[in-house]
Amino acid sequence: MNAFDLASPGRRGFLRKSALAGGGLVLGFYLNGASNAAEQVAKPSAAPGAEFRPSAFIRIGRDGIVTLISKQPEIGQGIKTSLPAVIAEELEVSWKDVRIVQGDLDPAYGRQSAGGSTSTPTNYDEFRRLGATARAMLIEAAALTWKVPASECFAADSAVHHRPSRRKLGYGQLVERAAGLPVPDPRSVVLKDPKDFKLLGKRISGVDNHAVVTGLPLFGVDTRLPGMLYAVYEKSPVFGGKVKRANLDAIKALPGVKDAFVIEGTADLRGLLPGVAIVAESTWAAWSARKQLQVEWDEGRFADQSWAGFVAEARRLSSKPGTTTLRKDGDVNAALAGATQTVEAAYTYPFISHASIEPQNCTAWWRDGSLALWAPTQNPAAGQELVTATLGIPKEKIVLHITRSG
Repeated sequence: MNAFDLASPGRRGFLRKSALAGGGLVLGFYLNGASNAAEQVAKPSAAPGAEFRPSAFIRIGRDGIVTLISKQPEIGQGIKTSLPAVIAEELEVSWKDVRIVQGDLDPAYGRQSAGGSTSTPTNYDEFRRLGATARAMLIEAAALTWKVPASECFAADSAVHHRPSRRKLGYGQLVERAAGLPVPDPRSVVLKDPKDFKLLGKRISGVDNHAVVTGLPLFGVDTRLPGMLYAVYEKSPVFGGKVKRANLDAIKALPGVKDAFVIEGTADLRGLLPGVAIVAESTWAAWSARKQLQVEWDEGRFADQSWAGFVAEARRLSSKPGTTTLRKDGDVNAALAGATQTVEAAYTYPFISHASIEPQNCTAWWRDGSLALWAPTQNPAAGQELVTATLGIPKEKIVLHITRSG
């Protein structure tokens, strides 16, 4: 695997041909901010065995295995299990037949980020309808195979059943026939009554649990590539400070160190901050070298700022009227004036690092004019945009693999 192969236009063509060779049924939709995602279900070719578009959330193989794509970053909230379960519920597939794959960053998946507890409400209705649409197609495929009305058939446990004759066909036996059917209007498919749910509302073990407790590679820091090097980055202790000078020659001479250099950073302080990078053959060599790094910093305009100063400024501002009203109900001042008792309190919180247990990390592979990234990121699209803005690499030349976050 290399970054060029992953990023090239031929990648999607390869996926199409692979699905055809496997005889799979692939059903996907595009999320468009201005329209209903379920109404944009990709139309399949009429040819038996044809696939849908490569931005697929569902893939059913001839072996009956149902592969579901999890598009959101998994940072411990369980979304890699719960969102695919929404599809599986409507698809009437046995959980034992489900395989879940973490999706890379792809515009076809729509919004891919973790934060604010928005993943479930944003995707729930769409994913239910997507599962129900695939179920309807499989039922239609079975009805055509048996030459019976679809109304006599129902789906359950990864199979379509015929009520009068008690016959059944597994999903794997139906993919070729289903792949050639037109996709029904998503608004016409019938969603399950929640009282009939078999997965949702039940305890389901996280799909990564066994891998997590047994130490299998899942996280960003587990990424390994042939001949990879390791880098550490030293930034100013003051936000936005710049490097005046550093003992780079001494660092470069240390065992295992491949290079050491100053990075000026970007004008936007929300981007790459100035610092010194050390590249080495191992993490030990990189960390050991950083301990010997000596940097003289130009601390800049934020040198006099402090947490104590922020607290004092917050107290000063709290005595003034607010500049923005988010919501206004009733007359608060009148209510307080007429109250028999009022309680006033000020709340503060310490200035602490919003840091994950897993060390911050990213693996990058630049090859043949393209860049592949492996990162435990909550907001992969913003990360891709930052790389584009900083390095001038077009988005279409950047492939971002979303790893599980620790």
